[in-house]
Amino acid sequence: MRSSGRRSNGVKIGVEGRTLQGERYGVARYLVNLLRNLVELEGEEEYIVYLSQPIVPLDFSSPRMRLEVLGRAPGLTWRHLRLPMAMHRAGVDLHFSPSYFLPLVKVCPSVAVVHDITFKVHPEWFAQDRRFRFDRLFWREVKRAERIVTVSEHSKADIVRILGVEASRVTVIPEAADPFFRPVRDEERLAGVREKYGLEPGFLFTAGAIHTRRNLERLIEAVSRASRDLGEETELLILGTTAPFTPPVDIWGTARRCGMEGRVKHIEYVSEEDLLLLYNACGIFVYPSLYEGFGLPVIEAMACGTPVVCSNVTSLPEVAGDAALYFDPLSVEEMADAVARAMEDGGLREELGRAGMSRAATFSWSRAAAETLRVFREIIA
Repeated sequence: MRSSGRRSNGVKIGVEGRTLQGERYGVARYLVNLLRNLVELEGEEEYIVYLSQPIVPLDFSSPRMRLEVLGRAPGLTWRHLRLPMAMHRAGVDLHFSPSYFLPLVKVCPSVAVVHDITFKVHPEWFAQDRRFRFDRLFWREVKRAERIVTVSEHSKADIVRILGVEASRVTVIPEAADPFFRPVRDEERLAGVREKYGLEPGFLFTAGAIHTRRNLERLIEAVSRASRDLGEETELLILGTTAPFTPPVDIWGTARRCGMEGRVKHIEYVSEEDLLLLYNACGIFVYPSLYEGFGLPVIEAMACGTPVVCSNVTSLPEVAGDAALYFDPLSVEEMADAVARAMEDGGLREELGRAGMSRAATFSWSRAAAETLRVFREIIA
């Protein structure tokens, strides 16, 4: 079904923007950075960002981008009925989904971003009632996309191997750290954020949605062991909201069992300014994930000059390169040894911080936007 309505001279790209509603983590941060850079590129493309409710204003604007609120509706009704109807009326030339799903009703060519296929590789990490949505509905829709964009070679290999998508239909366009993430040397500001959240200097930090794959229970065990080995009482800050589709993650029970009660702190959300300061104020950023499509917090921490200790699996070695200290995420002992090594070796931390800044600089949102626009134009042509 294609629109026969009145057309403008430009090309209309319809963007599903509901991830911009609420706190902006994950896919929302991806979309904000991509749109900010897309509208700066030369061209006739007009971006219509479809929402179900008004949002907190973005920190940029452009005459080539407008927000259209379609009103609230149940999630499936909004995506599969209200959104395609709106795109049909507007004469949209291409639909861009920044997060996996596409409408069952196809009104124009589409490009979908598949950040990872954790749900397919590890269905046991998802609550039973969500598996139908992530498996049957997702696969039925995504295989109809003219192009799939993903964020790492690892994710592309999984998409091709496990989903059976032709390699020529999958384009890898890596993410990047927002330029906002940078070193902060103002000790007063860093001390202020530690005081605000009740943290001591040298605390360990990890960030990301609370999900089975984030491996937080092993991390707590490893920090407990590393602290005991070094004779210190190290604090661990966990930042992130609980993913709605994950089985329970027992942060507090694990902390009690490991003698970390009172030293494990959990914050669901902080402002972007506080996130910047926390990256800079921590002693080490630790990312113990079992499976990632990219691992954006790793690059954000590196952009701040923070030493990174992380898993040696899936996309993380591809993203972090030679700028991180790695461990096997299934081995509490190996994780503890890596954390302890970084904690006690100031020279290693400085070396990792410098290498991380250089590594983060190799990723660029302006380049990601240019490559994404190239995909749009190839499909529309």
